[in-house]
Amino acid sequence: MHTLTVVIPTYDEAENIAVLLPLVADAASRNPDVAFTALVVDDSSPDGTADVARRMSQELAGRGLRVHVMTRTDKSGLGAAYIAAFLTLLADDARPDLVLQMDADLSHDPAYIDAFLVEARAGADLVVGSRYLPGGATPDWSFRRRVLSSGGNLYTRMLLGSRITDYTGGFNLYRSDLLVRLDVPTVTTTGYGFQILLKHRALRTAERVRQVPIVFLDRTRGVSKLPSDTLVKHLWLVLRLRLGRDERGRGAS
Repeated sequence: MHTLTVVIPTYDEAENIAVLLPLVADAASRNPDVAFTALVVDDSSPDGTADVARRMSQELAGRGLRVHVMTRTDKSGLGAAYIAAFLTLLADDARPDLVLQMDADLSHDPAYIDAFLVEARAGADLVVGSRYLPGGATPDWSFRRRVLSSGGNLYTRMLLGSRITDYTGGFNLYRSDLLVRLDVPTVTTTGYGFQILLKHRALRTAERVRQVPIVFLDRTRGVSKLPSDTLVKHLWLVLRLRLGRDERGRGAS
């Protein structure tokens, strides 16, 4: 049996997490050959997100989903939350076979977990959920946001390679053995640049990379936490990586 941990960073997502976790449990019921765990990484949300997840854990355990909550004292961003979760999982002797990243705001539909697992069962080390494949879409976005996102991904593919079509998306599955080889403790890039850096390292290391098309929906509850300087940081990070300036001091080209 495979083991899968779904890592879900949260900050003020009490309403969304109450909807999301049962949907992940539905995915667990559809995949009985996989032992599911949801790891909610909460940055001490004032709205009680962590408490909501803990309260749901007993009910969802009966539906095949174990829920663990990791509470961090500081609100230090998406990348930092993932790094903390990965380090904890990889240090565990019983680490999962597979680690899936997904947002808490319902932008990532848990129904796609089935497609990720199909690729993982076939031996994929990395499975990328892509908005830029046939069947993928961003139907709620403004024209300006679509241009910025697709342009940023095109720029990244031109500089870092075109094995994948979505460098910046946050719905991705990694085999834990691959994460070990990515030297996660040396990652200091946080925010959305974390996704680019981790995928860049993974693409130089993974033996089998696959993509699944996803439709990305805008959140309907809560407030988007995308920093205003994300695009500038994205462009600079990609240029640094193209020039071989990876954070761990090894060539990145």
